[in-house]
Amino acid sequence: MQLTDGLFDDRTTLAKLATDYFLLARHCNLDHSPSSGRAWERTVSQLLWRPDFPRRQHAGVPGLFSQRSQSGTSHEIDGAGQGPECMVLIESKSRNTLDKSDIATFHLKCFDFYRAAACEEPKQTSKTRWWPLLVSSEPASETVRRLCCDLGVVLCDPECWPLPALLYAAAQPNSDDYLSETHLSEMVRLAEPTCVPMQQRWRLDRDSREVCLSLNNINASEISDLLFLQDELTKDLLNAFDHHKPGGLAQRARPLLERFEAARLAS
Repeated sequence: MQLTDGLFDDRTTLAKLATDYFLLARHCNLDHSPSSGRAWERTVSQLLWRPDFPRRQHAGVPGLFSQRSQSGTSHEIDGAGQGPECMVLIESKSRNTLDKSDIATFHLKCFDFYRAAACEEPKQTSKTRWWPLLVSSEPASETVRRLCCDLGVVLCDPECWPLPALLYAAAQPNSDDYLSETHLSEMVRLAEPTCVPMQQRWRLDRDSREVCLSLNNINASEISDLLFLQDELTKDLLNAFDHHKPGGLAQRARPLLERFEAARLAS
């Protein structure tokens, strides 16, 4: 099995989507004009158009698939995709810097929608897997990366390969041909708790009508180790593609960039 075939396997929806966002952010040339910002938001939303998500919602629509938040606040997110067993909630950012408030606000919105779904459709909500994804055109600071790990927000920026994609790469049978076996095993141990869906982080008890926070997450020191591993494996994986598949990532990014350019011309 070739490296590219394993990494972009369609069986892992979250890993593939996160990789697409990483490549878009890494290869996209934003000038931070209003038209580029609108094109970025539109392109991030358009990448949800895939068979895994028969239901899709785009930016500017209050609520989540016509469902109000538990608080009644009219939240807007930048996109959502829903399949039979999973849903992703998207926040896209194209400005120069992210800060803690961006992560906290997005997390609050997602949790408000999650509580509403848990109250209205507890059985379906408990069976589905929700993942919040924050897609940034600019590199995220260590503070932002730490908070995303702790809150379970999947971060996609141009600097680091997203954790779900690294987890999937680690699961491939030939991954240790290209990447450090020690780094891979530690990545699996540390990244898995941060990449669980909201249903595992906020466990829903349908009988008692309670949502309980799981404390099975990594601590601050382990987050430091995880961020180091993410940096190292990103460099190793990029080097592996450069050596074994020259131009492969640029080729994979080309249709994503074409979507962005079309969206920019239409803005």
